[in-house]
Amino acid sequence: MSCFHSGTGRYLKMPWFVFMLMIPANLEASALVVPKYSSIGLPLIIGLLALGVLLGLLAYTIFLAFSTKEPMFIYFSVIMVLLAVLQTFAAFDRFLFSLTYNRVTIITHLLFITFLLFFETFFTLSVHAPLLSRINRISILVIAAYTVFFLLAKALMPNAREFHALLDFIRELFVFSTNIIFLYTIIRAIKWMPTEATLLLVAFIPPAVLTSVNALNIFTFMHRYETMVTFLMTYNQPIGLSLQAILFSLAMGNRYNQMKLERQEAARESEQLRLLDQRKTEFFMDMNHELRTPLTIILGMTDQLRQGKFGDSIRANDRVFQTIERNGLRLLRQVNHLLRIGKPSETVGTDLLPVSALLSRMIDEFSPIAAQLSIALKIEADTSSILEMAGEDFEAVVMNLLANALKFTKAGGSIHVTSRIIDDGSLCISVEDTGIGIEKADQELIFQRYHGIRMGNQMQTGLGLPLVKSILEGYGGSVALDSTPGIGSTFTLTFPHTMVQRTTNLPQSEHPLQNSKLYTTQFAEPGNEELPCSDTSSKPTILVVEDNLDMCSFICAAIKDEYRGIVAHSGTEGLALLDTESVQLIISDIMMPHMDGHAFLSSIKKRGRLIPFIFLTARDSLEEKIKSLEEGALHYLTKPFSAHVLLATIKTTLEHDRVLTETHVEQMQHGFDLLVHELEQPAKSVDTVLYSSKLEQLAKECSLSAREREIVFLLGEGKSDKEIAERLNLSVKTIANHNQKIYQKIGVNSRFELFAKLFRCRETP
Repeated sequence: MSCFHSGTGRYLKMPWFVFMLMIPANLEASALVVPKYSSIGLPLIIGLLALGVLLGLLAYTIFLAFSTKEPMFIYFSVIMVLLAVLQTFAAFDRFLFSLTYNRVTIITHLLFITFLLFFETFFTLSVHAPLLSRINRISILVIAAYTVFFLLAKALMPNAREFHALLDFIRELFVFSTNIIFLYTIIRAIKWMPTEATLLLVAFIPPAVLTSVNALNIFTFMHRYETMVTFLMTYNQPIGLSLQAILFSLAMGNRYNQMKLERQEAARESEQLRLLDQRKTEFFMDMNHELRTPLTIILGMTDQLRQGKFGDSIRANDRVFQTIERNGLRLLRQVNHLLRIGKPSETVGTDLLPVSALLSRMIDEFSPIAAQLSIALKIEADTSSILEMAGEDFEAVVMNLLANALKFTKAGGSIHVTSRIIDDGSLCISVEDTGIGIEKADQELIFQRYHGIRMGNQMQTGLGLPLVKSILEGYGGSVALDSTPGIGSTFTLTFPHTMVQRTTNLPQSEHPLQNSKLYTTQFAEPGNEELPCSDTSSKPTILVVEDNLDMCSFICAAIKDEYRGIVAHSGTEGLALLDTESVQLIISDIMMPHMDGHAFLSSIKKRGRLIPFIFLTARDSLEEKIKSLEEGALHYLTKPFSAHVLLATIKTTLEHDRVLTETHVEQMQHGFDLLVHELEQPAKSVDTVLYSSKLEQLAKECSLSAREREIVFLLGEGKSDKEIAERLNLSVKTIANHNQKIYQKIGVNSRFELFAKLFRCRETP
C-alpha cells in the first residue's frame, strides 16, 4: 500500500462527487482531464497499464463481493477503488478534479481503516490473536478521530502554517506506524495461515518501505536524496500497486477456497453428527423396548404372584418363576453390554485361557438348544493355544457370535466353529453359519455403535456386535465379516500374537463359564398363557398383538378373568384374525416384525373397521404418543405398566364405546319415531305461519346465512339432499357441506336430531 503527494492545492469542504455536480456544464474536456506527462513516455505507459490492471481486478473483486457476500471481498473492493483513484492521479494531474494533499490524506486514512478491517476478517484475528485484534480496533478509532480532527483544524485555521506543519508531521507518522502494524499483523499470521500471509508479506514489503521512505521527507536530511526518492516513487506506485493487487487477489482466492473447504467439512461433520444423533435416538428407542419389556413382565408377574393369581400350584408358579428369571437374565445381559462397551480393556484383569477347552464348553452349553432347533453344531479347535485375556471378555465375544448364529439359522442348517494359529502367530476363531446372511449395505454398519438393523423378523438394537468389536480392538485385535444374503455368514475374531502362547502343558484351571446363562436363556421356550380362540364364553373378545411371547402371556393372564383374549405375534397375523373373529378391542405393541403397530392400525382403518385401539409400548416419546393418538388410537400406555391400569383402561374404553353406541341408537330411534309419527298424521293441522316464525327464530338464534335458512326450511319439509340440490341448483356435495355447518351451528349431530328439533318447533303453540 502506498500514497503519494501532488502538492497542497485548495481544500474543499464537501465530497468530490458533490463538487463534480457543481462543475459548469460548459467546462471544456481539456480542463477536466490534464495528463501528468507532456508526452507519451515510459512513465505514462506504465501508469496506464497499472491502472488497467487495477480496474480489471476491481471489477472482478466487486463481482466476488456480490456473489459470495464475503466481508473480505467487500473490504478489498473498497481498497481497490481507493488504489485505482491513486493510480489515476499517477497518470493525470487532473481527472475531473485535482488531488490535493487533504484529499490524499482522506484516501490514505480510508485505506488504513479498510486494510485493518480487511486483516481482521481475512486472518480471523479475533480467534487467533485477540490482543492484536483489540489493538487494530483501537487503531481504527484513532485514525478515524484524527482524520476528522485534521480536516476540521485545517478548515477552521487555514492560515496557521506552523500548526498545519505539526498536523502533517503527525499524519506522516501515522503512515509510518500503520505500515509497521500491517507488517507485524502479516508476520504474526504466518503462524496459522502460512501461504496467504507469505503472499501478503511479499506484496506489502516494497510499497510499505517506499511509502515510509517518502514519509521520511518530513525530515531535513532526506532532502539530500530527493532525486532517488522521486525515482523510486515514480515507478513504485504503478508497478507496486499492480503487483500488490495481484498478490492480494491470489491470497484471497486461496483463502476463499480454504474457507469453502472448511465450510464443506463443517457441513459434513454437522451431517455426520445429525446422523449419529438420529442413530442414537433410534438406538435408545429400541433399547428402551429391550429394557422396558422384561421389566414389565418381571414387575407384573411379581405383582400377580403376590395377589395369588396363579393359585397354590407349584407347577404353575414354577413356570411363572422361570418367566421372571428368563426376563431378569435378558435385562442383565443388556445392562452388562451397556456397561462393558465403554470400559477400557486395560482396567480388566487377564487370565491364561485354554482356548480349545473353553470353546468346547461353550458348544456344550448351546448343543441342547441347537438340537431342539434342528441345527448341526460342530467345532474344530487348535488344542495347543493359550490366550492371555479376561475370561469374561472371551466368553462375551464368542457367545455373542454363537447366540446370533443360532438365532438367525433356520432348522436344518449348521454352525461351524474353528480356531487356528496363522502364520504371524495370531489366533483366529471363526463362527460360520448357514443362516439368513446380512445385506452388503448393513455389513459396513453392523459393528457401529447405536446402529440398529433388521435381520429377518427381528430388530438388532446394535449392542452385541459393537461390544465384540470394542472388546477385540481394546486388546489390539479385530473382527471381520464375510456374508452372503440367503447363504450364510462367517465372523472371524483375530487375536494378536502378543496375546497367544503355544504349549502342550495346558493350565489345570477349569475356568468355568460365568455368564453362559445370559446367552442361552433367550432360547428357552416361554410360557403360554394365551386364552384359546375356541373359548365360546360371552366375555368381550380382546385381540392382543405382541411379538414377545412372555408379554403376551402376561397380558392374557391379566385380562383372563373378565375378557376373552386372542393373540397375534405381528400385525399381519392380527389382520388375519380380524377376518375370522369378532373383536371388541385391540391391544397392540408398536415395534413388531413385518408390520409395526402404526401400519397395523392404518390397515384396520382402510378396511373400514371401527374397533377401539390401545397402544401398549416401550416407546416413551411425546412425539410418538401424539402421532399414535392422531392416527386414531384411543390410549397410549407405556411399559412398564400396572395390570390394574391396563384393566381400568380396557373397561373405560369398552364402557365409553357402549354408551356412545346406545346413545346414537336412541337418537336415531327417536328421530325415526318422530318422522313416522309425522307421516302417519298428515292431516294434522299445522299453523304454517307459526312454524315459519319458529324456524326464522331458530335461524336467527343460530346465525344461519340466507342459503342455510333455505336449506333448513327444505329439510323441515322432508326434502332429501338430492331434492334440495335440484331445487337450489347446487351440487349434492355442496348441500352436504352446508348440512354439516348447519348441524354445527344448531347443535345437533345428525339429520334425525334436526328433525326432532324442527318437529318441536311445529308442535310449540
